[in-house]
Amino acid sequence: MVERVLEQLPAIRRVLVEDRKHSHLNPTWPDVSVLESINAAMKPLADFTDILSGEKYVTVSFKPVLELIKDDLLSPGPDDTALTASIKQNMCRVLTEKYSSPAIQVLLRKATILDPRYRGSMEEAGALDDVKHQLVQELLDLGPERSGEGTSGESCSKAAGGNKDEPTAAALTKKKRLSDLLQNRRACHLSPARAAFPKRVQADAELTKFLQEDALDASCDPLMWWHDNQRRYPLMAKLAQKYMCICATSTSSENV
Repeated sequence: MVERVLEQLPAIRRVLVEDRKHSHLNPTWPDVSVLESINAAMKPLADFTDILSGEKYVTVSFKPVLELIKDDLLSPGPDDTALTASIKQNMCRVLTEKYSSPAIQVLLRKATILDPRYRGSMEEAGALDDVKHQLVQELLDLGPERSGEGTSGESCSKAAGGNKDEPTAAALTKKKRLSDLLQNRRACHLSPARAAFPKRVQADAELTKFLQEDALDASCDPLMWWHDNQRRYPLMAKLAQKYMCICATSTSSENV
């Protein structure tokens, strides 16, 4: 709005000069100076505001963007007026205070680590280690698979129109095979081994392997990456589903 007023200033002045009732509204040079200072401070943030207000893509892992805004766009420049510099400093202060809560900082760090475009590469070592421990604990706290999810065999049976409570004639007449007899014994031997394999080892291994991979290009879609790699990281994929859906701003709910 401010930019449009500055853009149309000659036309605005021409109209107001010819209108005696409203000629006092004609912008003076101090008015124009204030508008130019406000525009210089706010215009660079317009694109970032639009991007972070989206809901069709990942926005929660915007901590690197937030640091860029505070360190670059809101850093007073040599050509800034005193008012522009003051506006930038106040906006930077408000942003810092808004995200100063430890809980929010942890949330943003977790989202940044889980985003394959960043993988925590822009975090300080000490803070990164703390969040990694918290992520491992969350992986350990993950519950078992939903009871509604059946095996592939059950899915095939249901897809074929069968009822799991009514065995088919083929199942009744099927003779026992050597593999069937050995299957139960194999399961008995595997169960203790699986129980002895701690979930923490799997969680640590997934997180370490994930962080060691190269970060994606910034233009890549992290949701698509997790969709394609959920079999490689079955535990971490659940955390990605938990955090990647969070919107960075309240724009969507306010629009509703």
